[in-house]
Amino acid sequence: MNNQTLHIARFLCFILVLPIVGCASKGYQNLNARYNGYFYADLYVSEVYQGFEEQYQYNFDEILNIFPEVDSSIVQSNKEKLDDAFKKSSQNIEWWESSDWVDDSYLIIGKIRYLRAQWQYAIETFQYINQNSKDDAVRQQALVALMRTYMDMDSPDQALEVSQFLELESLTPKNQIDYLLTAAFYYQRQDEYDKVKDLLERVQPLLEDKTYRIRVNFILGQLAQQNGQFRNAYVYYDNALKGNPPYEVMFQAKLNKLAVSGLANSNYVDEAYKDFERMLKDGKNTEYQDIIYYTMGLLEQNRNQLPEAIAHFISATQVNQPNQRQQGLAFLRLGEIHYEDLKKFNLASAYYDSAVQKLPKDLDGIEDITKRQTVLKDFVAQLNIIDKNDSLLSLASMSKVQLEAYISRYLADQEAAAEKEKKEKSQASTSGVNRVDDSSFQTPDGSGTWYFYNQQAVGQGQLEFQRIWGNRPLENNWRRSVKQNIGIGPTVAAQADSIDDPNLGAAQPDLKSSREAEIEKLLATVPTSEEDKEKAHIEIQDAYFKLGSIYRFGLEQDQQSINSYQTLLQRYPQTSYRLDALYALYTLYEPRDATEANRYKQMIIDEFPETILAKTLINPNYLQEKAARNRALQAEYAKAYEAYEAGNYLEADQQLRSALNSFEDVDFLPTVELLAAILKAKTESIVSYEQALKDFIEKYPDQPQSQYAKTLLAAIAPAKDERLGNLNEAFSEDFQQIHLVAFTFTEGNNKSATLKTAIDQFNEETFKTKLFASALNFDPQSKIGIIFVNSFQVKSAAENYRNALQKQLETLDLQDDSNFHNFAISQDNFTQLFQTKALEQYLEFHKKFYK
Repeated sequence: MNNQTLHIARFLCFILVLPIVGCASKGYQNLNARYNGYFYADLYVSEVYQGFEEQYQYNFDEILNIFPEVDSSIVQSNKEKLDDAFKKSSQNIEWWESSDWVDDSYLIIGKIRYLRAQWQYAIETFQYINQNSKDDAVRQQALVALMRTYMDMDSPDQALEVSQFLELESLTPKNQIDYLLTAAFYYQRQDEYDKVKDLLERVQPLLEDKTYRIRVNFILGQLAQQNGQFRNAYVYYDNALKGNPPYEVMFQAKLNKLAVSGLANSNYVDEAYKDFERMLKDGKNTEYQDIIYYTMGLLEQNRNQLPEAIAHFISATQVNQPNQRQQGLAFLRLGEIHYEDLKKFNLASAYYDSAVQKLPKDLDGIEDITKRQTVLKDFVAQLNIIDKNDSLLSLASMSKVQLEAYISRYLADQEAAAEKEKKEKSQASTSGVNRVDDSSFQTPDGSGTWYFYNQQAVGQGQLEFQRIWGNRPLENNWRRSVKQNIGIGPTVAAQADSIDDPNLGAAQPDLKSSREAEIEKLLATVPTSEEDKEKAHIEIQDAYFKLGSIYRFGLEQDQQSINSYQTLLQRYPQTSYRLDALYALYTLYEPRDATEANRYKQMIIDEFPETILAKTLINPNYLQEKAARNRALQAEYAKAYEAYEAGNYLEADQQLRSALNSFEDVDFLPTVELLAAILKAKTESIVSYEQALKDFIEKYPDQPQSQYAKTLLAAIAPAKDERLGNLNEAFSEDFQQIHLVAFTFTEGNNKSATLKTAIDQFNEETFKTKLFASALNFDPQSKIGIIFVNSFQVKSAAENYRNALQKQLETLDLQDDSNFHNFAISQDNFTQLFQTKALEQYLEFHKKFYK
């Protein structure tokens, strides 16, 4: 191979190797990674963030947000660009893995995942960069993005941990700005504005971006103004005006400057108003006039010049081109002034109604505003009920003549007022003054109806009637001062008709005129029957009680609440709300006047001693002790029921009787007493069982157990008929049944109580209360009562008990009672005796078969 050929071969090899070496060089990889991949990916992501900025909402009535919120609709509209950015970044990582732009590409991927709300993938990406990147600047950017991701996924604790880590880093100038803004935004979301202020003051000198420099200065101005630092606020607003801000920002900054200048120095107020006037006259500001008036209102409100503030806020609602949100804010300020400062809750209610109607539903704090509106609306509704019903009841006390005259005067006044309003509107339209239609606005007293729902107006109507007509009795032809007597001709009568008539010579309306129809309509609203009047009184009581509650819990006006409850009790001492009103007064006075509180406490105890409320006031541990008694009685009941289920009826009966004598004021008592009544069918007789069920139903008519007792009672009659039918009106000689020992006597002179006491005493001393005496009305017609002792398993036990008790009974001097008898008797015969009243026949039966 000659030299020429060798050189050509070497050159060709060099040409082939050169691209391979070039592609492997870092410079070549950086060049391709940056300009073919990262540049466009970063551009696409930046365009999405710029879209958020363009949609930023300047709500100047609130502290401006530091950052715009992520808008998913903007993310979705840029889907193709973000997909391409994701693809280019992935290719950068795969193709140019040795370049310096791999970490930056991972950062782009993390941001795209964040924008798509793929929180976990975004977190993993940012954490990977933090753990593996050797580029501190990119690693710090990833940590700032990680903090923002935790914020948006509502994990503030994790976001705070990242923030604390970043505080220890030596951040680059750009990352320092991004971190401080993000940290301030974090605390803004937590409503910790002191920390927001500190962080923004740190970042403010570092800002170069015009948008954020203007926004941060404006926010600092708002915070300073909110904290009463008006001179600092003035400086910050002035800084916000530098750098050619958007017109609405410039306009609001100028307005706020004027407001704080007047607050910082009262000497500047006049100058501020001159500037306000110039701004109002400037044609460019026509659509912002409501904001100007609103700001003027804020200035006067902060200076505590409430009448002027009210006038400006009202003007803000009445401009030619009102902004609905701004109108709502002005109504809200008016409501707050009348609620918090003037305590005129009826007017406050009307303003809050308008505010809620106008304000956007996503406004911060709208839930609290709506809640207050609801409370005030209910408050005004109760006032209107009281005013209306009091007025109607006062009108009802008038004679028909007086009432008709009063209503006529009212309608005349209404017509005059309507004519006056029409004239004023006409003058306003010709003078160019702009007014708002306030036809839907409530009257200052909150009634919105005819004004004679007012006792003062009723009194004025009566005085007016007496002034014109004198004190005239209720009768026909009441206008005549000279009455028509028998024998007076029609001419005299006609003259008499005209005497003292102020309407003499006036045109007489048609009897079917609209005026008379209106009078009849209004008359129909006046309660005339006792039932209607009682209904009106009940509505007044309801309203006073609700007012007391609203004043206390809704409006936090304790003294007004006290007044409402006291008025209720004074006007209606027997109101159904008496107990609740007394307790409310007790609790209201407890922290402020111990003497008054104890007075109401004692009234509850004296007047309502059986209520849980009274018992709790006497014994604060009453409910806990009652619960313990309930548990103990339930345990006794369980034992008795177990014996009942096992057929040990006498044992169950004794356990229940003992329990009933040991417990009182226990919620479980009805259940125990019902089982005790049921047991009488087993231990006594069907008669005492029937009577026990009747007594239970009468004692506990509203308890759920009563329904079951009624079912049992309905089943007794067939059973009784069957048992008595088997006896064929004869006494049974089946002596293997459970027996009772009975005593009959003539009722009266407390014999029943005396006899039962003696028997109970004997039983307690001799049998340790294992036997119990019960009383029944045996024969009401003959006035014979009966006491019986249960229960004895066999006939001989009853006989022995009867003989043992005989000595005890001899001390009671019952021998003179012809109806006194002492005998043993079986269950069936006891039922038969009650059914037939054949006492003499049974006594003969007893002599024959019993010792």
